[in-house]
Amino acid sequence: MWFKTWVGLLGCVGIVTNFSAAADPLDWLPADVNAVAKINVGDVYKSSLAKKEGWLKQATESFIQQESLVPPGTKQIIVGSELDLSDTLTAIKKYSIIVPEETLTLDKLSMWLPGEIEDVAGKKMAQFGADGYVVDTGDGLWLATTSASRQFITRWLKQGPSGKQKLSPYLTSALQGAGESQFVLAIDLQENFSESEVAETLKSYSWIGSESAAKNVAQVLASAKGITIRLTVDTGRTGTATVDFDRDAAPLKPFLDELIAEILSRVGASSDDVQGWKWTVAGKQVKGTGTFSPGSARQVISLLEPPSITHAISASTQVTSTTAEDLQPKSSLKYCNSIRVLLDDLRATLNKEKHNHAVYFERYGRKIDDLPKLNVDPALLDFGARVSSSLRYQGQSDRMQKINAGTRKEQTYSSYASRAYYGNVGPYNSGWNSYYSGATSPGVIDAEANQAAKSVRFSEWKQIEDGLVAVRRAMTEKYHLEF
Repeated sequence: MWFKTWVGLLGCVGIVTNFSAAADPLDWLPADVNAVAKINVGDVYKSSLAKKEGWLKQATESFIQQESLVPPGTKQIIVGSELDLSDTLTAIKKYSIIVPEETLTLDKLSMWLPGEIEDVAGKKMAQFGADGYVVDTGDGLWLATTSASRQFITRWLKQGPSGKQKLSPYLTSALQGAGESQFVLAIDLQENFSESEVAETLKSYSWIGSESAAKNVAQVLASAKGITIRLTVDTGRTGTATVDFDRDAAPLKPFLDELIAEILSRVGASSDDVQGWKWTVAGKQVKGTGTFSPGSARQVISLLEPPSITHAISASTQVTSTTAEDLQPKSSLKYCNSIRVLLDDLRATLNKEKHNHAVYFERYGRKIDDLPKLNVDPALLDFGARVSSSLRYQGQSDRMQKINAGTRKEQTYSSYASRAYYGNVGPYNSGWNSYYSGATSPGVIDAEANQAAKSVRFSEWKQIEDGLVAVRRAMTEKYHLEF
């Protein structure tokens, strides 16, 4: 995510092919990776928009406004992930590779990293973020994890680079065709969709028209090869999204707007900006073009969040001359403001989006968990842990309500009597009529499920808001700063 809300999002993501590392960062990614983001931080800072708005200067004070999550001196970030390609799009495994400037070392970050720098297999390694690790490979690259075990990164390090890329042909082609884009996100979708299951899902939408139309559209969607999103920062923010198929995409044309809106909603990337893009069908591709705002870009890129290196470091001399006691008020204020920004962002997103709220709850819970914790007041850390736990609970509740609703619908359909005979009653003649035999209608089931989820959300958000008021007051009295 990253600089000026997207200084960090839009700004930080890109592709660079000429960097001075002995090993190609992509060589470190294993074959099970099905999604990759390449972020060129250095080139973004050189853009007209970055210079005009002073992004590089702002990077050192990034966390107050949820901006930069990487320190100045980072040239490039590569994030590879094995995504669960369902509605949740959660990362089963995530591999992050950082290409730092030569002057940026783990020793300079040591005061801001939890724990001491240690030696592992002859390489320097330190704790990283909330519960991850970072290791200097010695060839100009850092390997990083934000939520994995020490064993995970140690084995990754010892495995070493492959010497040749093991990525799928689709991912390799997408990354090589980035052009001038500073950010590329590619997801390999091949062999992921069942044509029959897609067709069955499409039939539930009123806009699909007919069963034959659903079948034709399903054949195209099931042949999806992948999706590639490219963002470019120059005087403004522009982007393109390309979905590649293995067959002619013409059957999608009549339903393109509805399909795009539904797909974006399902992956938790829906936004007014992207839905307002111009979408076209040409051959075996669907392509969208348009502009990105900082907020909407953050939603799209959150599928593959780059790692967070606690705070942005400006100069090692400033770090070494400051004690933990001196840092605690400022670190605590940044932490508290970051939580406020994330909650405001989540609240606005939930009010705007109608579907798949569980995805947003889970993502923002992870964002709060990944906030820098060093030198933060323990009471604030406890509050942050309660907030992230509440968001996960709300996400789980939302999913369970949908599962229960689906089960009830199946029971309803099984008890549905399609025809029932009525005799002569009053002025009406006898005839056949449809009715539900004591079963609740699907619309009522959905409404009841939504109401149950809203009740949980109302209760949890009241506790979060009351807790935020209380902790801000306590911190203001303790540090004599306006929290």
